[in-house]
Amino acid sequence: MTTKHEVNDESGLDGVTHAMRLLYAVALRQGACTREELLGDLDLPVPLAERAVRRLEELGLLVPEPGRPGVYTRRLLEAAEARAVPPLRRAVRDAQTQIDAVRGEFAALREVRDAERRAGDRYGELLTVDARDIDAILEEQALECRTEVLTAQPGGPRPVGVLDQAQHRDMAMLERGVRMRTVYQHSARFNPATEAYVERLTEAGAEVRTLHTLFPRLIVFDRRTAFTPAHDGPGALRISHQGVVSFLVGAFETAWRAAAPFASAYASRREGFVISDMQRAIARLLLEEPKDAAVARHLGISERSCRQHIAKLMTQLGAHNRTHLGFLLASALRRDGADASV
Repeated sequence: MTTKHEVNDESGLDGVTHAMRLLYAVALRQGACTREELLGDLDLPVPLAERAVRRLEELGLLVPEPGRPGVYTRRLLEAAEARAVPPLRRAVRDAQTQIDAVRGEFAALREVRDAERRAGDRYGELLTVDARDIDAILEEQALECRTEVLTAQPGGPRPVGVLDQAQHRDMAMLERGVRMRTVYQHSARFNPATEAYVERLTEAGAEVRTLHTLFPRLIVFDRRTAFTPAHDGPGALRISHQGVVSFLVGAFETAWRAAAPFASAYASRREGFVISDMQRAIARLLLEEPKDAAVARHLGISERSCRQHIAKLMTQLGAHNRTHLGFLLASALRRDGADASV
């Protein structure tokens, strides 16, 4: 008698497979039998037993006895295998044939595109990528990346779903030895999801820094292909013109040198670096942007946080109102410029 505690298989097979083995052994010994006789004294959990019987039927190892409703007979293992496996092999071969055919079609079209480029046609050096295709294109570029990826991520904290999607792609590149450098805005330091994401990546070898203001989103793979936002919609521009890519890399390097290493929210508040840097950036923007919403958008922070920083500036400078604050800021910035030139 086989009891419930014997269902766990020492060979490491999953529960359904092990239950199939027990049931098939009974079928081999008894020959034609009913479901009740098949289950007998095995004492298998009902859901597990049902799944195992159903799978044995699907594999053709248990078949209904002709003219005897509810009675099963076992089929020769080799005969069932000969029926089940060949169709699967054919499906795999057909799928591989399809893959090869599609890749061949793309290869032929790629040859045409490359020939046009060599002939002097600039097509392909600046392509608009539809928003629906961006993720797939970035995945492909990440798989092909071999040496370095540069990323500028403005706008403050990133959505959790976006971070989860990017983490798999980024970790795969880091594991291949790709150097990864990313610049965020300072406000990203105070978002728990972004902070945790950066911690995981830096442990794997990535380098992350922050700035108070940043140019639009940018991703550069191997200093050969760059992606920037499309100017007229939610898509992106794929840039392969080497002169333009070199310019974008230079802009990134300038931002990288000015940026500060990413630190936790606690460390940033304790050191006071980011807050004071943020307030200096707000001070300059207030002289150019009359609306708090525009200033907040430039810095990637909420309008509420922006107003709090402005209130601190008014307190520090002793401003009576926003007009007075503008005068004091202009005077202070002029003094700073004069001191810097000395």
